Amino acid sequence: MRRSRKAFTLIEVLITLLILGILGLAFVQIFGTTLHATGRINAENRLLNEAQIAEQIIAGKLMAAWYVYPVGTDLKFNGGGTTYNALAGSSHWVVGSDPILAMILPPEEPGDTCVSGLSADGCYRLLAYYAFPRSHYQTSVSASQRLQNDPRNNDTWVIMEFRANLYGFTPDATCNNIPVPNGEFAGRSGRLLVEYVQPETEAPTYKLFNITTGGQVELRLRTRRSIAGTTLRVPGTSRPPLTLNVRARNFLVGCH
Repeated sequence: MRRSRKAFTLIEVLITLLILGILGLAFVQIFGTTLHATGRINAENRLLNEAQIAEQIIAGKLMAAWYVYPVGTDLKFNGGGTTYNALAGSSHWVVGSDPILAMILPPEEPGDTCVSGLSADGCYRLLAYYAFPRSHYQTSVSASQRLQNDPRNNDTWVIMEFRANLYGFTPDATCNNIPVPNGEFAGRSGRLLVEYVQPETEAPTYKLFNITTGGQVELRLRTRRSIAGTTLRVPGTSRPPLTLNVRARNFLVGCH
């Protein structure tokens, strides 16, 4: 009877260990799945948050714009790699054909048009937003300005911001003297606004900037990032892009 009892106890121990092993494996799988799902949600939320902030920044500037460069305008900033149109292999950006939005903002302070060397508060200001591949940005800036190394996402886009004061510019009523950048801002660099932007070529009818007459612009934005074999898209492929319709409130009527 004692030998049978000992054998039965050993079987119980083995069965218990087997059950604990199965439960432990299930717990690890559940925990790993939950952790992965949480990481995915957090990453998607970051993409969404940064895209929304970028759109609000652009929309805020656009609402204050005095002039919006129309479709067909040829712009050249000549500020090195951070203003170079890497998508076209050129220093030129063509509004409507290339992913660019350019505008003129009125002076921050009323009064005479500013002159070089004095306060820029009275200057009209040129502002442009444009996109090119993340990989081009990484090779165009100094090591201290580079983004986190992320070769899986080198083909995604970044949106840049370019600013310049229009020293000595005085508008007239006919809009015949609107300054069109043609390389005179040499040395001025672009600044990063947002990364992991989905290229326009990946979705039909998807354009970052749709510019119409009267200072009306539609901003549309999608983001995409590959993480550990998973590709995150915000918004998802079945949903429309983040869209804002903005009108320049200070737009000079008759300039288009």
